[in-house]
Amino acid sequence: MKTIVPNLWFDDNAEEAIAFYVSLVDNSRVTRTTKLENVGPEGDDTVTYVEFELNGQPYGAINGGPQFTFNEALSLELPCETQDEIDRVWAALSEGGEPGPCGWIKDRYGLSWQVTPAALGDMLTDPDADKVRRATAYFMGLDGVPFDLADLEAAFEGAAQQTT
Repeated sequence: MKTIVPNLWFDDNAEEAIAFYVSLVDNSRVTRTTKLENVGPEGDDTVTYVEFELNGQPYGAINGGPQFTFNEALSLELPCETQDEIDRVWAALSEGGEPGPCGWIKDRYGLSWQVTPAALGDMLTDPDADKVRRATAYFMGLDGVPFDLADLEAAFEGAAQQTT
């Protein structure tokens, strides 16, 4: 069996959305665009399918019409190494998007993202239950704002209260 390829369903703007995502995430590219013309019942529809990679992970995207829309049951997590990276990605996704709780943000195409610090996974599996509890309380308290690495680290270590 080959790699599992998640597919994203767009109304009619898959190419635009994928160009945006590829510009946002390092090591990303469009690998193929396929246009199927005259495939509708009246012979006048065009379906576009885009194959692409985000940081090397393959995805597909289709212009499938308005039958289905994104919701928070599906999100893409983007672990970021630095505060600058978190801020850059958050700013881009928030243009026309909708910030949510816990470092989540819905982009202008309706797709939900989790813009998280790369270190968060290690923090949440630390053997010290108090550290885990404090880190969890920090990100559960985020509402419409991105992670602040210094504040997360301070919360994790039990230092002075965060400013976010």
